[in-house]
Amino acid sequence: MAKQTKKLECLMKLQKALKEKFELENTVESLPKKLREEEDKLKRLSSDFLRLTEEFNAAREEEKSLTIRYEDAFALRTKYEKQAEFVTTNREMDALLKQQEEAKSQENTLHKARNAKQQQVEKLREELDKRDEECRVQQEIVDKEREKVSESVDSIYHKIDALNQELNKLKGNDISEELFERFSIISKRKKGEGIVPVHGQVCTGCNMVLPMQFVIDLRKKEENNEIEQCPYCSRVIYYEPLDPQEERKYIFVDIATSIDSLSSEEEIEESTKDEEILTEGEFSLD
Repeated sequence: MAKQTKKLECLMKLQKALKEKFELENTVESLPKKLREEEDKLKRLSSDFLRLTEEFNAAREEEKSLTIRYEDAFALRTKYEKQAEFVTTNREMDALLKQQEEAKSQENTLHKARNAKQQQVEKLREELDKRDEECRVQQEIVDKEREKVSESVDSIYHKIDALNQELNKLKGNDISEELFERFSIISKRKKGEGIVPVHGQVCTGCNMVLPMQFVIDLRKKEENNEIEQCPYCSRVIYYEPLDPQEERKYIFVDIATSIDSLSSEEEIEESTKDEEILTEGEFSLD
């Protein structure tokens, strides 16, 4: 570009700072990703630990109950054995022996059940200790990751604050607050490219062909330090002269529509959305 107006010069500088700011903001958004993954892992481990704790407590209660019942069965069998000393008839002896056999069978059953439950309780206790250690280690990982993210975010926000101060200095009195806000929206939606040159009749931002009269009016506006937008992608545009031989490639005087090979439906649809945002409320860039 042979000569830049004050507004264009300012917007070019703002674009560079805004692009850096947007990259930093994207970094801030992506930083917690690993932290969230580690936190999710901790939640899963904690959930398993809680489930095992409930299972362990239930098994321990069953163990206590089986122990009491076993002791009662043991005491009952012992009682029947002692009563044998006082039996005087065969009939009483037969009945007592039957009671002793039933008591002994119940005692043996409860003894096996209690031992099995004790083994289950011990196994669950070992598993709980293992999960408790895993939770502790994972908690340390999460804490370290949180600290790292916090430090990184603080550092990035410090840089963003410095960029905001730089942006305020750059826009000065040449760029209104409204223009700056709208230009920021354009730049963010266009991945940092909010201002682009026009070559011949072509907007280099969306590769759409502009009417020749529009380009002529654009050049006149630039002389008056006025700003224009591409009617297709809503980027701020400025005319950039090229070598005459090269510029002929971008001149389509009789064509007022887009060239399929230079544009895509997706870009046009996105550009339409941007234009709606930027023209809302009878907004003017100047």
